Amino acid sequence: MLASELMEKVRRIEIRTRRIVQNRTAGAWHASFKGRGIEFAEIREFQEGDEVRSIDWNVSARLGSPYIKLFTEEREQNVFFLVDRSASGQFGSGEMTKAEYTAEVAAVLAFSATLNKDRVGLLLFSDQEELHLDPARGHRHVLRIIRELLAFEPKSQKTDLAAGIEHLLKTTLKRSIVFILSDLITPEFDKPLRALSRKHEVILLHVTDPIERSLPNIPALSISDLETGEVTRLRRKDAQSLAIRTSEDSSALAKKCLRAGVDYVPLDTAVDYLPAIVGLFDKRISRR
Repeated sequence: MLASELMEKVRRIEIRTRRIVQNRTAGAWHASFKGRGIEFAEIREFQEGDEVRSIDWNVSARLGSPYIKLFTEEREQNVFFLVDRSASGQFGSGEMTKAEYTAEVAAVLAFSATLNKDRVGLLLFSDQEELHLDPARGHRHVLRIIRELLAFEPKSQKTDLAAGIEHLLKTTLKRSIVFILSDLITPEFDKPLRALSRKHEVILLHVTDPIERSLPNIPALSISDLETGEVTRLRRKDAQSLAIRTSEDSSALAKKCLRAGVDYVPLDTAVDYLPAIVGLFDKRISRR
């Protein structure tokens, strides 16, 4: 990708996603992902309407009148994006590939986080660690993340989500909010996912393309695996069987995430992601 083309893509995503954040998601983010605790702000004299239980009796005794301690929510949090950069992400049957769609979803979430003063980090993985950016604040840092999501060239074409999770577990000690974005065309990852959920808040965003669930209604077609290069010829009944199996797998995955304490969000590259993101926030707010 030419530098000018890349910057134009980054700019388009920035304009679109920042508008979404300002209008729809910034406040919802704050309510969905509350800080980890409270910190002392100040002491002031007791006023009418204050709760009696907030009085600090030691301070009041020294100063001769009732005083209360005020606290604020400890807002700063780490947010990590664990993003699948294997070759299957380059597939797209519509206007956007899965990788481009993923970049836009991540941009909305990253801008929402940074607007709320949270730090944002990135780990790109294939069947190995590809790129690790430590959490940081600020607009320019989010633009860096978007650039990497669009233009980074991975060393490997394959996928191993379990390896990506295990690397994050080793390198991220502070409790964080972790967004996993992947098409989940990967070997088993149940055990590492449960381990990740015990230490961090985890949201799994499952990005799929419509054609992966419903192949064209034609007598036969050949499909190529972007990660292995293997070509398979499918007949119509094979395509029907694949659609049924894909639906069953998605349902099983949702149950698996529920048992692990992980929020599961299915996303479709042919469908606007915003209702799904807002629905995630609403669900988390209602749980609180």
